[in-house]
Amino acid sequence: MKIKEEDLRRELEVALSRKDSQPRCSSRLGMRLNRFKQLLRRARIHGIDAVLHSNMAGSYTDEFKLTVVNSVINESLTLGSAGARYNLAECTIKAWVRKYQEGGEEALLENGRGRPPMGRKKKPRLEDYEPGSMEYLKLKVELLERENLLLKKALPLVQEKIRNRSRAKSGTSSSEN
Repeated sequence: MKIKEEDLRRELEVALSRKDSQPRCSSRLGMRLNRFKQLLRRARIHGIDAVLHSNMAGSYTDEFKLTVVNSVINESLTLGSAGARYNLAECTIKAWVRKYQEGGEEALLENGRGRPPMGRKKKPRLEDYEPGSMEYLKLKVELLERENLLLKKALPLVQEKIRNRSRAKSGTSSSEN
């Protein structure tokens, strides 16, 4: 079961302010007490925002990324102090800052994780090219060669089928006599 960010924030704030016990907070979330205590310790050291955004790599919200990058660029925080403040690795912050400086906000917020999807390349079609252009003519020749090859392979099969039909007709007509 996935815990909503606002629920976790609320329960961490309640536990930090000691308005309710840790076991009750963790049970309301449906979380094991030991795990809740870990998150609470991290919240005391790094703050609630750092806890909320560090559960899993790739789960950082766009606002959080912008906040971290702006704190490094505008507040002149070092990578180490920003990492301590937001509970992030320095290499993560460095990568975000580099993306932001090279491509702006769009580059930072686009999801470029993992290997690009593999798939078949889009087959070129004659409609993609202007008739009479060199690409059009090359593709036309290639298509005609494929068609010719296919017909050459199909010819023996068609001839065999014709022979079988003629044998069947001749065999049935001779048995009728």
